[in-house]
Amino acid sequence: MLNNANNSPVSDAVVSVEGSAPTEKTRAVPRCQLVASAEVTERDAQGRLSARVSEIGLGGCYIATPSPFPNGTLVHIRIIRGAGALDCEAKVVYVHDRSGMGIAFTNIALDQRRLLQNWIAGLVTQSK
Repeated sequence: MLNNANNSPVSDAVVSVEGSAPTEKTRAVPRCQLVASAEVTERDAQGRLSARVSEIGLGGCYIATPSPFPNGTLVHIRIIRGAGALDCEAKVVYVHDRSGMGIAFTNIALDQRRLLQNWIAGLVTQSK
């Protein structure tokens, strides 16, 4: 789990927008579009897949794959971007059958969090 500037826990949970229709949803932590390679390994069963990251945020990412792990699966994720790689523990928090899965980062080392923050800062700057 990451902490925000106030040192409060931050997740990548989907929350309802106050005053909006129940189907309208927004993220507690926004995501940026990113195309990067990923290796996702089940922590218990040791199932492994190579896939593509299509979105990333401080709280998690979306993995595009035709064979997503089941909701609730605990995983280790490695995201490779340029010369850098982000490694952390995570959990599958939602699944789109035959297209991908949402991953929430659950345990990320300080140096890995800094790398992630730098990636996101660069992505935000590029999108302006």
